[in-house]
Amino acid sequence: MIDDLFMADDIKKQDSKTSARQAMLKMAREWEKTKVQHAIEGYEAVIESYLGSEEAQEAKESLLRIAQSYEKEGKKESAFHLYKKLAFGRAGGHDGR
Repeated sequence: MIDDLFMADDIKKQDSKTSARQAMLKMAREWEKTKVQHAIEGYEAVIESYLGSEEAQEAKESLLRIAQSYEKEGKKESAFHLYKKLAFGRAGGHDGR
């Protein structure tokens, strides 16, 4: 019985972590529509907080999409900055070391 309670508590914690990751990702997607810099920061927060998760991978893909968009718009420095962060593991504030 006690083991069942601990298992149920673990499941609730896991569900809340998943919900948090999904909420952060959703918020960043909404920001991307109007405030791209906020979206970038949101995606980086997902990557930093939940490295290795499905949501972190989606956030990396979103940053890549933003970088490609910047490049098409002629914002070469902004695109380069994001590409560099993604290539060297710095998305989310980590320096990859």
